[in-house]
Amino acid sequence: MCAGLLAALAGCSSGFDATSSKPYSPADGVQADSGDLRVLNALVVAGDDGSTGTVSAAVVNRGDRDDRLTGVTSPDATIVLAGSGDLTAGGAVTLGSGTDPSATATGLRKGAGENITMTFSFTRSEPITIRTVVVAATGIYTDLAPSATSPPSP
Repeated sequence: MCAGLLAALAGCSSGFDATSSKPYSPADGVQADSGDLRVLNALVVAGDDGSTGTVSAAVVNRGDRDDRLTGVTSPDATIVLAGSGDLTAGGAVTLGSGTDPSATATGLRKGAGENITMTFSFTRSEPITIRTVVVAATGIYTDLAPSATSPPSP
């Protein structure tokens, strides 16, 4: 009986369609690819006023050619990308509060718990469009909230 149970359980996680073999993001944000570029754990942290937010994500260049993050856009907000978006071959950039580069959303039309669409644009690679979530600036996201005293810089 034990052998039959073990065989049945083993079958649930084997083969080409096994859940354990599919990529997933064990975080609140989402991930997406375009060629050698990958956006990881992308989400927006809403500020206390609800109309501003900080884009939080990592962009990884898994290729052997340099690229550059040139913009982040959304139909749900105006997003200003500031700083250097240089993506060296094998390198990465992190977007967040106080990072270089950084991306700040203004005129945010989505609230915490709602989905937002963002497109990350690059010099060489095709754009990456994702649909992710807006989270409240509480708990682990408290430090990512946009500052009410400093407006976004272009």
